[in-house]
Amino acid sequence: MALGPNEHVIREAVFDKPALLKYHWLTVFVMSAFCIALPVTIPIAIVYVFILDKMIDSWSCTLTNRALHVKRGVFVKSESTIPLDKITDLLTLQGPLMRRYDLFKVSVETAGQSPQGAHLVSLLGITDTRDFRLAVLEQRDLIMSGERPAVATPPAPEV
Repeated sequence: MALGPNEHVIREAVFDKPALLKYHWLTVFVMSAFCIALPVTIPIAIVYVFILDKMIDSWSCTLTNRALHVKRGVFVKSESTIPLDKITDLLTLQGPLMRRYDLFKVSVETAGQSPQGAHLVSLLGITDTRDFRLAVLEQRDLIMSGERPAVATPPAPEV
């Protein structure tokens, strides 16, 4: 990811890979339990385990003093840069299965978002979700108020 001029990293999101793997496997198991075509779901689940690991490894989210940079993708790679002054809110969601593994989904809401309920970027499984959300919103507020942006903080230790 190439940063713009005068842009520096404030915080890197760390994804809880073990919890994400368990959450996705439980989802596949629940879906296959209700599926009549169980012989079809077993091969799909086997392929899914190999792809899922690479999918999670491809995710990154970096907060800089000016924007939120999100990268993802194994086969189709995408990179989004969301200027902080366009972010209106960061919605956090935790369903019952997510709660079991202490996972949150963070959705970025921006000004001028087109369809109702559609989110520009959704991130699942960021460790310390509430702290990351607050860091993004605080940095956005600094930019909106015209104050001097924050300096970089050391990255969180990997778990």
